[in-house]
Amino acid sequence: MRQNIFSAISISSLLLIFFMFGYDSTKWYGNFFTFLYRVNMFMPFILGGLGITSALFGIKGYRMVLVVLHLFLLLLFFCIYLKAFFVP
Repeated sequence: MRQNIFSAISISSLLLIFFMFGYDSTKWYGNFFTFLYRVNMFMPFILGGLGITSALFGIKGYRMVLVVLHLFLLLLFFCIYLKAFFVP
């Protein structure tokens, strides 16, 4: 039962990170993601860390898939943040 809960936490954080990647602040759902970015600018990385750790404790068949998807999205956010901070 605990493995199902950890997998659900990982999947929900994966969906949040995915929607944070391409949100539009003018849409009806934009206020929630704007709030997440205002709480902490590095919220995708925090959610990614939470998702990876919960995926490692999750259902055995889905562990690797969830970890790879989280790492892929974190790599995308990392490249975007590097470009935003260091490229003039």
